[in-house]
Amino acid sequence: AEVDETSMQIDDSDGTAYLTPDEEVELIRFYAGKIPFVVGPQAQISRLRFPEKVPATAGLLFRRFYLSNSVMIFDPKIVMIAAAFLASKVEDTMADVRYFGEATKLMEVPVSVEEILIAELALVSGVNFDVMCFHSFKPVLALTEDIGTYLKSEKGRNTISGSRIVTGGDLRPRYEAAKQLVDDVCVSDIPLLYSPGKIGFAALIVANDNIQTKAKAKGNNDFPTIDFYGYLSHRFESSHSKEDCEKIKHQISELALMIGEIKDGKHSCGNHAVDMATLKYINKKLKKCRLWGRKEKSKSKKKKRKSVDDAKE
Repeated sequence: AEVDETSMQIDDSDGTAYLTPDEEVELIRFYAGKIPFVVGPQAQISRLRFPEKVPATAGLLFRRFYLSNSVMIFDPKIVMIAAAFLASKVEDTMADVRYFGEATKLMEVPVSVEEILIAELALVSGVNFDVMCFHSFKPVLALTEDIGTYLKSEKGRNTISGSRIVTGGDLRPRYEAAKQLVDDVCVSDIPLLYSPGKIGFAALIVANDNIQTKAKAKGNNDFPTIDFYGYLSHRFESSHSKEDCEKIKHQISELALMIGEIKDGKHSCGNHAVDMATLKYINKKLKKCRLWGRKEKSKSKKKKRKSVDDAKE
């Protein structure tokens, strides 16, 4: 049966019937923050506990899709699950789609297998069949190892201030802190704006600054201070011009500020400062203007009307 077109018309005479772009972003932000609990190291279903690259890919596919689509047309809850399922295949860690359905039941927002598969087709088409994703986890590791090697050189020692040399034990906490920052970045819109290498380096800078600030607060004057910007200038001076290095330093400096703001809920990060009262209002508004879910409602009304007519006869 076809949907009654009159039931799809929405009165927008006052300009408030549809969601605003900011309201759509809030919903996307919320559902992006739920992806790590569906698939990845934090997944509630043990069969869906995959490496961090899987939820990172799911989050990126999810956000790419909504760059050219609307939550009023495609249910973000179902698209989120479809993104997690598709990401598991993209990253060669595929799991049975039924486990993803079980995950939605544990989250008390059940999604059927049929709905996931239908949404997956829309998702693949929505990202223009470009499912390849790159993340900052490997750049963070590669940069940490390269910095460790570089600091042992004569030029590298000049970028360190402190009473002792830097060891692998000093770089380890910086690496772990940077990885945690990258986890937050993956559920924000920053990966849509910057390359993985720049994000990884900026995350190391923020992690380094945070660790050094804490060390100074504790009065640890023996703690070595690493000049990451100095590393950037000296390490690549032979392969890049001075102007290029300065341009890259400026971009990374801006990016580091953005990553530092994530904990305040900025840049659409789904892990921090999510306003549930605002989301409740947006969801209430969404129920009046969404297209998904209306077809089933129309069908149920027709079936009810038909059963009443049959009873009268």
